Amino acid sequence: MAAADTVELLKQLIGIPSVSPEHTPDARIAGEERLACFLAGYLEEQGFAVSWQDRDTGRPNLLGSFGPDNAPATLLFEAHMDTVGVTGMAEPFRARVENGRVHGRGACDCKGPMAAGLAALTPEALDGLVRKGYRVVFAAVMGEETGNAGAIRLVEQGLRADRAVILEPTELEIVHAHKGALWFDVEVKGRAAHGSNPERGVNAIVGMARLLERIQKRHELDRARLTHERLGQPTLSVGQIRGGTAVNIVPDQCCARLDRRTLPGEKGADILAGVRAELSDLVHEGVLLGGEVKVIKEGPPFHTDEDSELVRALGRACEKAGLPARLAGSGWFSDAGPLSTACPEVVVFGPGSISQAHTCDEFIEVESLRRGVAVLAALCRELAPADSTRKAK
Repeated sequence: MAAADTVELLKQLIGIPSVSPEHTPDARIAGEERLACFLAGYLEEQGFAVSWQDRDTGRPNLLGSFGPDNAPATLLFEAHMDTVGVTGMAEPFRARVENGRVHGRGACDCKGPMAAGLAALTPEALDGLVRKGYRVVFAAVMGEETGNAGAIRLVEQGLRADRAVILEPTELEIVHAHKGALWFDVEVKGRAAHGSNPERGVNAIVGMARLLERIQKRHELDRARLTHERLGQPTLSVGQIRGGTAVNIVPDQCCARLDRRTLPGEKGADILAGVRAELSDLVHEGVLLGGEVKVIKEGPPFHTDEDSELVRALGRACEKAGLPARLAGSGWFSDAGPLSTACPEVVVFGPGSISQAHTCDEFIEVESLRRGVAVLAALCRELAPADSTRKAK
């Protein structure tokens, strides 16, 4: 597909609102079904057999399959359909091209990379992959922006692949590892008392401060012993905290929300067990009266070896397209996390910059889009025949 055609495809994708319902109260722009219907028609025109997951919910996943179901191996291309909200944007769904950039909500995250992937899967590319022994699956999924629900659903409902390209704006870097995301609430209990007699109460906010200090100390020990050659060290951030009812009342409750980014090999259960142990100790000491730890989201990290066929083939594809093969890791999370549990070789790749994602003036460079198509098309040519690949279960 020519660069101009790819831009036109992207403009069509931007023009179909698909805002995550958690990011808007407006039903006219919320949800992914409208975009999924468009993509179903597009994929069918390209010869894909289309199927839906949970269409009756209004937030479906869409799957297009090309090639025999019993092919020796499956190659997955995946892109999420949902975008963040549009507050502060004048005309978020009117795509416009200015100064070599395509502007609009989703231009970068993730409709630009999606358009690049679709454009690269020409009839010639698809037939070439089938001759090599691949079945090609294009998955357009819901709910990435608010917890990777669509990717998790794909895995739960049995999708398996041997190699997967997760289409995201990576500035055409080959992201072959990223951290996991463990989000959790810590709720603690104290005893209320009048502010003039604080000794009669148990201050939940003060207790929470003590607990957070202990959690941080545990985390520093983790950082001292854990590192990854591409991802560095794990991180911890206290993102939210709330507690108390009035300035003159000793607070009897406090809640903090934490974001712990994990490395390959770490287990969320072990991290949470440490938090619960510190909470139990503070209750035993009388600093708090009780509390609990609740998981909000746990997404696994992923790592695909640099010497894997997918990473090497994508590196060769970059070079064939006139670009350096830049390998990278990332602290942000994507659908690669859950999909890596169902696929041994995963990369995250695509045109556009993550720095433009979620902004009020979201855009993607047309040149980046063009290069992304060229690399992905070259990848289809560079992949080794499927007889060298472990058959997907």
